[in-house]
Amino acid sequence: MLKRRRTFQAQEIGELDFSEELLELGVLIGSYRTARGIKQEDMAQLLGMSRITLSRIENSWLPLTMENFFKMAAIFEVRPEYLLQELARVTQRKWSRKGED
Repeated sequence: MLKRRRTFQAQEIGELDFSEELLELGVLIGSYRTARGIKQEDMAQLLGMSRITLSRIENSWLPLTMENFFKMAAIFEVRPEYLLQELARVTQRKWSRKGED
């Protein structure tokens, strides 16, 4: 029974799609970067990517990788959980406003 349950859970997890949340996280990162006064060019250089790639992440054209997410948290000097909590707040507000339409 336990083996069957693990297989079922693994299949469920494999079917989850977090692409929209990862794209939204890029937008949040862009807002956070701007609020901290960090130029996009400087942030891109610290991450080892082009400014264009960072721009695409921040504008929801490319998903954010976990590696870059952790690097960004380190650059901002915050815990990764904090950025995820911020994403949860932003996403929650967005979805609660959809019900008002």
